[in-house]
Formats: sequence, structure tokens, C-alpha cells
Amino acid sequence: MNPLPGSALKALVLLVLVSVTRLLAGGSIEPVKVWVTFKDKGPATTAISHASRSYENLSVYAPYIQALGASGLAAEVRLKWQNRVSGYVEEGSIGTIRRLPFVASVELMPRKAPYRAMPRLPFQWPPNGLAKRAAEGLDYGAGRPLMESLRVDKVHAYMTALGMPPGKGMRVAVIDADFHLGSPIFAAMKSRIKDQFDFVANKNTAVTDSLLDSHGAECMSLIGGNAPGTLVGGAPEADFLLYRAEEAAQERYVEEDYVAAAIERAVDSGAQVISISLGYRYDFTDGSPNLLYSEFDGRTRPSSLAALGAARRNVLVSVSMGNDGAKDASGFPSLSTPADADSILAVGIADAFRQRCSYSSTGPSVDGRVKPDVMSLGIAGNCLVAVADPGSAVAASEAAGGTSFAAPVLAGIGTLMRQLRPELSAEDIRQALITTADHYAHPNGEVGHGVVDAAAAVRKTGVPILPPLVETGISRLYHSGGENPIILGWDPGRPKPDLQLIDLSGRRIPVTVLKSGVLLMLRPKHPLQTGVYIARVP
Repeated sequence: MNPLPGSALKALVLLVLVSVTRLLAGGSIEPVKVWVTFKDKGPATTAISHASRSYENLSVYAPYIQALGASGLAAEVRLKWQNRVSGYVEEGSIGTIRRLPFVASVELMPRKAPYRAMPRLPFQWPPNGLAKRAAEGLDYGAGRPLMESLRVDKVHAYMTALGMPPGKGMRVAVIDADFHLGSPIFAAMKSRIKDQFDFVANKNTAVTDSLLDSHGAECMSLIGGNAPGTLVGGAPEADFLLYRAEEAAQERYVEEDYVAAAIERAVDSGAQVISISLGYRYDFTDGSPNLLYSEFDGRTRPSSLAALGAARRNVLVSVSMGNDGAKDASGFPSLSTPADADSILAVGIADAFRQRCSYSSTGPSVDGRVKPDVMSLGIAGNCLVAVADPGSAVAASEAAGGTSFAAPVLAGIGTLMRQLRPELSAEDIRQALITTADHYAHPNGEVGHGVVDAAAAVRKTGVPILPPLVETGISRLYHSGGENPIILGWDPGRPKPDLQLIDLSGRRIPVTVLKSGVLLMLRPKHPLQTGVYIARVP
């Protein structure tokens, strides 16, 4: 073991005197949680550039952590990329720790309220007794409307034709609150867990076999769901790295440190894609104000710096935008961290009309970058998404709301793209998704660059997936009923077709056809019944 630096020994003597004085005075208060950032990584590293990747990858200098321990700070999390630790300390000792010569800064963490779940509703599939369309590819079950609307089904069909199981051999990290995987709907996914860790409880297992509400399990199902007829996700054959980084059931100090540590572990464990459905800015119950919008430049908050670090290491990072609506109380955009990070995909959620769902948070970042980057869809009702039901003793789905269920959808699509084109960088994949989204030409803080088109993004990378209406001019579509439009992909270089929409009995349905970039929107002139329809070019 390396001896403590002389400065640390002097600080230790001082802290012992302070501690004795406080004990004699009978003072004892609940410790607070803080970030401590160091100036360097020890005397031997002074000649190494602090901006280099090799410096970032060095471990935090252990004698500094030992000195903090002697000063009364119990280090919980160590972040090597950022050269900082988090931990608990009595508030009266913070000033002394700040004066330690190797300490660059000490920052208090606020205490956060318990997680507020978004709505969840029972979701029967199929809603009108439709039989499986086996001849048309994967039996998505309740996931069919989303997979078809984002044209993930076209990517799956192409991969299946190549004999390439979607997601096979790919590593996806899910950083979330909890993973209760007792329902049989998770059986196939559980067998593909390659690493797990619970940063909240500091133990090597994050997965339980309980039948309980589980935010992490629901998000995971949108990527790796593999229960044909019930729910199939975007990358149903992928391997998983599961990291619990938030305690959802009780008030705690903000868990940004756990998220940042989970990101580092995911990268070290070979993740090619990371999905994060957590965010931090609001709802502090210890009197702390909301984090200021001025902090959301992508390079200030620790979890955002960690997400940027993963992106720089060629990992595609997908983060939910948050569920705080259009503006904060001061009228500023409502995005949170780590969604503000640079070089990642911050994902919001839009309705069937491709307008921002009212709860989906807004951008831009304070430095003017477009946020959200892209949008997923909530179309299993009013801005809801079909996910696995982790509380059911039989394989079942439910409808849930929130941008939590947007990030894993993009993570699944990104996984397919990295599988198809492994030679491309994470930034290449990110740009393909952004530049083929339906609002790319006119981005804004409501929907960013717009709703993604998985097939168009894959084509952008050079994979020759055809548009949905080709050669035969016929496409079978599912509609969830009502006046919602039907969305189709379309080659932007082709003129708007004279499309017809008919039901399975051959009756023609009056529609208005609108064209926007790579999309066609078929808006019915009268409400439709739930069911399958056929679009054709006469």
C-alpha cells in the first residue's frame, strides 16, 4: 500500500481534532451525500495529460480515498473517467475536506423524492381477435403497432431473410431502477444476462424472481422481449447487462453517481448500446431547488459527462428525455440529465399524429443543441406504449406511459443497426437515425429532429432495405381504431402516390394522403374500427 501524502496526514490530524471536539460537544447530525472531485490521480501521474484517454482510464488514486475516509467521508462510488467519488459525510466536515490539497471541489447532492410512476393500464392483445400474421414475419403481439409504425418490422424482415437473428451476439446495457423478472414473459431474456450489478445495494445481483411492478423490466422488454404472440421487442436475441442505479420506492439522495458508475461498468463490460430511462433535475424534498437550466450544457452534470464518455468510447447511448412537460416553473425547457449530454440520443415520445405527448420534456440544451434528438411513438392508447407486465404470473403485456419507454425503443433499433454494420461508429449510427427522422429539416425543442424511421436509417448506412410500398404496391397495415392517421415510409425522391385504403372485405376507406419527407400519412375521413387494412397503389 502506498503511504499517505504528507498533506493528507496533516489533514487527518486536523480531522481527528475536529471529530473529538464535536463528540465532546455532543454534536451528531445525519450525514449528507457529496461529490468530491480530485485535482489529479496521484504524484506519479503529474506528467500525463489529464485530457488523454489513458489518464481517464486510470483508477482514482486510492490514498486520496483513504484520506477522505480518515476525514469522515465514506466513499460509495468511484468514477475514474471524471476522477471523483461520492459518499456520505457530516456536514460540518465539508469545509475541512474542501481544504485538502488534493481536492478540487466538493458538491452537495440534494435528496430526491420517490419515483412517480406514469399510468399503467391492462392491454389485451389482440384487441379484436386478429390471428397471427405468421407469413408477414415476427409475431409481435402487443408490440406490433409500434414496430410497424417505426418500420422496425422491415428491418427484422430483411435480417431474417439474411439468416441474421435480430440482436444476436450484441450487448445492450439497461441502466434503470429495478429488475423483477419472475414473470414467464422474461424467460428468454433472463438466459441472456451477461453481467449485472446493484449499485444502490452495492451487490453483484440486480435481478430478482419476484412478480412485482418493475420499471427496469418493462424497459428491458422493449429491447429484448421475445414472447411471440404477447410481446416482441426491437432486438429480441440481444444479450443484456443490467444495472440497478435508482431506488424507486423511497426518498434518497440523487443517484446520479450510481448512473455514472453504471455507465462506466457497462463500457468496461463490452456494451455496444446503453439504454437509460432515468433523469435528474426536479422533485427534491430536502428544500433543495431544482437544478438550474444553466447546468444543462451536457458537460456539467456527472451523469451527462459519463454518457459523453461512453459515446467517445464508441458506445451508442439512448436516454429518455423526461416526463416534465413543456417548460419548468421558470419557463425554461424541461430536459434533465443525462439527456442533455452531447453525442447521445435523447429520446422523447410523440402521439399517433407525431406531435409531442404533453408529458414529454423539451429542449434545447442551454448551449443550443437540439434536444430531444429524436422521438419514438406512444400509440397503444393516449401516448402509451405496450410493455411486458412484470407482475403477471402468465406472459402478458400492459400499456404504460412515459419517455422511459422511448429510450429502449431507440436502443433496440440502434442495436440492429450496429449488428448490420459493425464497422460503423456509434456516431455514424446516431447520425443515420437523426438525418432520416421525419422532422430533420426543421428541428425544434418539441420533437427534436422528429420520429425515427428504422428502415430509412438502415438504408442510410448502405443496407438496401426497400420502402414498404414497392413493386406490388400493396402493404398490410394495423390500425388501432379511431381517427388516428396511418403512417407509411416512402422514398422522398418519389412523388406522392394515389394511395387507396381498403379493409379486408374490399371496401374502400376514404382517406386524405399527405407526404412529408420519407413519410406518407393516410388520414381517415371517418373513424376506423380496430383491425387490419390494406394500402395499395392502383
